Amino acid sequence: MSNEPRFAHAFDPITRAYMGPVRLQPSPDGAWYLPDRTVDIAPKRTAGEFQALRLSEDGKRWDVVADYRNRMLWDTRTAMPVPNRLALGEKPPKGVTLAEPFRLDGTTPQCNAWDDGQGLWVLQPDYSGRPLWNKADGTFAAPVPRGQSLPPSVTDHAPPSSRSVPVTYVDTSETWVDAVPAEPEDAPPANLS
Repeated sequence: MSNEPRFAHAFDPITRAYMGPVRLQPSPDGAWYLPDRTVDIAPKRTAGEFQALRLSEDGKRWDVVADYRNRMLWDTRTAMPVPNRLALGEKPPKGVTLAEPFRLDGTTPQCNAWDDGQGLWVLQPDYSGRPLWNKADGTFAAPVPRGQSLPPSVTDHAPPSSRSVPVTYVDTSETWVDAVPAEPEDAPPANLS
């Protein structure tokens, strides 16, 4: 009798996914019996990323199939997680990706947007949930749709809440200042008497 170890190859009874080698032990009569849910056919290749080996229906070979089970999935429209109910051999459906969106902390006016052409997430401006003000006079500005940059005449920096004179926004210093009306050049001089 040979001392060389012998192996069978285990598979999941439901999915038929390869579970790995199982070392065999000879029975007292010297025979080598296969345990349940094993075959004596070794895989000829290994599975790559997002792949698994699955025993063929007839039990005569190992096939390489897609395996996206237990992976985080993201909706490309909302950048929100999607429950993963994919079975062995199924690929993610259209509109779902494995690529994690950028982590945003809410302090910057940005949102995740899926670029189908490149197959990746890109950052776009998002002022849709922020109050906006007109730089000329500090009045509320119209909302800006998601993905659109702020118009040059609008800011998301709030004007002073207590103001007794009109204000205007200065881009160079990024501050609100009192708006002092300019006196016309040809106005008569003030009466000093």
